[in-house]
Amino acid sequence: MLRSPQQLREDARAIWNAGVQAVLPETLVSEFLAADRETLWIAGEEIPLASIGRILVVGGGKAGAAMTVAVERVLGPRLLANKQVGGWVNVPADCLTATAAVTLHPARPAGVNEPTEEGAAGAAHMLAAVAALTPRDMCLVLLSGGGSALLPAPAHGLSLADKRQLTRALSSRGAAIEQLNSVRRELSLIKGGGLARACRAGRLDALVLSDVLGDDLSLIASGPALHRAPTRSTANRRRTAPARFSANSACRPKRAASGPSPCSTRRRGPRVPSGRPAACVMS
Repeated sequence: MLRSPQQLREDARAIWNAGVQAVLPETLVSEFLAADRETLWIAGEEIPLASIGRILVVGGGKAGAAMTVAVERVLGPRLLANKQVGGWVNVPADCLTATAAVTLHPARPAGVNEPTEEGAAGAAHMLAAVAALTPRDMCLVLLSGGGSALLPAPAHGLSLADKRQLTRALSSRGAAIEQLNSVRRELSLIKGGGLARACRAGRLDALVLSDVLGDDLSLIASGPALHRAPTRSTANRRRTAPARFSANSACRPKRAASGPSPCSTRRRGPRVPSGRPAACVMS
């Protein structure tokens, strides 16, 4: 039996709404994070709450506000108080909402996808906060799309103006997001594993809402929670990157055929040695 145009419209709307609901931050966070009076679960891994001193939440991204509210809801008032939950998450100015324990910091105006002084202040606050943690503490990192611009922390010898100028130059010459973020993480104190290196907590876990095909953790928000060693030679080479793009080019480099499938989705929460970060990609 053929469906009427009205029924087809309702079907299409229902499919759309179901897709949107499935990827809402509050939906995904509740799938990967749970807690009761004695245990915290992150992507299926059981963590005895008695082993945790306090919980610090940091991060950045356009979904940061919704992710923060969802985390607070999962933990609940008792754990928020008992584990002295606090933290700082950089979000766009139009995403601010009420929170119980974690500060949402307006790191850039709405629609401005460039590093700002406000964003740099927030990133500096996070680096100082994670460095003050102890081996009994936990650091929970919330990352999502837009995190690279929301978490500026220029490497020593660079100014925020330098990074802003470089970002504009690369973007105007057709650099793909993979190339743009590869430069950002080499020239940052927080990206490219900088947050993980600064953290003194006994464990660092990241909930990552992916907006990158293939879920490459080094590209999502430029990988602040992913352990890696930056190299001066790589940074110097990438600082000259604008010269490698034609000012008139409208083409972007193609993804390598051997790379991850654009249709792949991964939900992971691997067990890792103490002190190393575990990343749970929510995609």
